[in-house]
Amino acid sequence: YAVGGCILFGLSDWLDGHIARNYEGQSTVLGTYLDPLADKFMVNTLAVSLWYTALLPGAVVGIWLARDVGLVVTSFVFVANRSKGGESVMNPSTTPLKVQPSTISKVNTVLQFLTISSGMAQPLLGLEPSIVLGLCWITGGTTILSGLGYVGGKSMIESGNESQK
Repeated sequence: YAVGGCILFGLSDWLDGHIARNYEGQSTVLGTYLDPLADKFMVNTLAVSLWYTALLPGAVVGIWLARDVGLVVTSFVFVANRSKGGESVMNPSTTPLKVQPSTISKVNTVLQFLTISSGMAQPLLGLEPSIVLGLCWITGGTTILSGLGYVGGKSMIESGNESQK
């Protein structure tokens, strides 16, 4: 059931993004923050659980966690610096910026869900540990690349809200 739940979560995440991008009025500034935050929470909760049960290596889980904590903290600081007194950080109707994920970040999220699903399925399906380990290190590499792609606020674009600074 856990593997099915992980796949279902990944598919519902894709569907949510597809609807937000392709249907008028279905995308919000708040959604540009909450969707990636939900992804980060789900991926890292599952990854830590799989590390704890020795199905994923700690180094890769550490890379995933470090990048995601870094992205959340730097996004908060970046928006606070662009907002009047930091007020807009928690108010999506006035925040001057929204999150625009990069292509490598989207690929990374898909690979993370694939890696986690493979890690969960490994004991059930008798997958070779080298398959999961290979996925781990590929995903570790895309995690580093996507993190570097966000340095300096590159994931933040103008939201269209009035500037608060």
